[in-house]
Formats: sequence, structure tokens, C-alpha cells
Amino acid sequence: MFSNELASKLIKLPKSMVGGTAIINLSDEKTRFTLRNPDEPEYEFLFEITSNKKITFKISFHTQENNTKEGLMRVDYKGGHQNPISINESVPEIAKLFVGYFFQNEPHMHLHVEGFKDLAWAVPLTVYGFPVLNINNNDDFIDAIRAFTKEINIISLFNIQNAIL
Repeated sequence: MFSNELASKLIKLPKSMVGGTAIINLSDEKTRFTLRNPDEPEYEFLFEITSNKKITFKISFHTQENNTKEGLMRVDYKGGHQNPISINESVPEIAKLFVGYFFQNEPHMHLHVEGFKDLAWAVPLTVYGFPVLNINNNDDFIDAIRAFTKEINIISLFNIQNAIL
């Protein structure tokens, strides 16, 4: 398990998509890319975009190590989630306000918190300060992807293809 400090460092680390420029097709239910930083070869990252009727839209960022992965950050625009009902010294101040909070179709950002299961903690996007608060059209999808890639410091170029409606 990572410390909060290491998770923060890994999120801020500049990352490139393996294979160069990537194409993100909004009509795909799931898109997954591997990311790396040449100065930190022991870490490999997984960037995943999921969109379907149940979830609506989810963007995840994990570290990859062999066949295991550890979540660092995820934004969800639909679905249910309950935060843990207890805290420890690793829970960030921004999350302490939401102990036991139940998200029901409320957009939220999952955070890595040391001592808890993978991405167990979340805060509303409005509190986190994420710039895209709702997904209402393809432009919102694109804006959310761009904002999230900025948040996790992906420096590679990528091309987003609109879904055919």
C-alpha cells in the first residue's frame, strides 16, 4: 500500500502514453492506456475511461505492478458509493467532512487514502474543485477527459473521437 505522499508524487509525475499518441473513441465502452515516466521505470500506470448505461462516465488512474493495481484517483459521474464510517490520521481534511457520506448519482472524485481499501474515499466534485461537474453531451465528455489528464499530468498528445449518435 502506498503512503499518501507517494500517491501524490505519482499523480504529479509527468506521464506519457506507451506507444505515443493515443486515440480515445467516445463510442467505446472502455478505453485503457498504459502510462510511464522514463525517470521512474519501476512504476507503470493504467489510465482507463469507462462509459455505459449503468456508470454513465468514469475515469480511473491506477498504478500497475505485475497483475495487481492500486488506485490513485478516479472521477465518477453516476453510481452509488459510501465513504468509510471511520477515519485515521491519513484521511485528508477535504474528505473528513464526508465520513460515511453516501453518493447517489452525485459526481465525485475518489482519492487514495493510506490505510483504506482501494479508492474507498470520495468527495463531491464541487468540493474537490474539478472543473467539469456534469456530463450532458459529448463536449462535456471531452472536457472531463482533458481536465482529468491534466489533473494526473499526462503529457502525451491524444485524439478524442466523438461518438456517432
